[in-house]
Amino acid sequence: MELTKGSAFAHRVLDALALRSKVAMHNIANQNTPGYKRYYVSFEEQLSAASQKGKDIETVRPEVHRDDTGRPGVNNVSVYDEISMLEKVKLLHEIFTRKAGGHFSHMNKAIFGR
Repeated sequence: MELTKGSAFAHRVLDALALRSKVAMHNIANQNTPGYKRYYVSFEEQLSAASQKGKDIETVRPEVHRDDTGRPGVNNVSVYDEISMLEKVKLLHEIFTRKAGGHFSHMNKAIFGR
């Protein structure tokens, strides 16, 4: 059962990372749009809050929020921050892909005895 929960959690994290990539690319695409306010994805904060409250973390979903900081009417996209976010997503994606792959490797061993 633990492998199933672990793989479900890895899948949830991978979904959040995919959403985070899309949001960062959307922000980069709008870096020169006057008045554009960047978007961001909250996920880790929600996981922490659910864990502290004793709630099931399997129910946590990533959420997209608008970052209204900065002066009104002024674009607040930092391309460097967005690219940095994409690099972080890339590394985390690799880690959680391996974690999910490990689950299937264990399942294969259990089924075929190898």
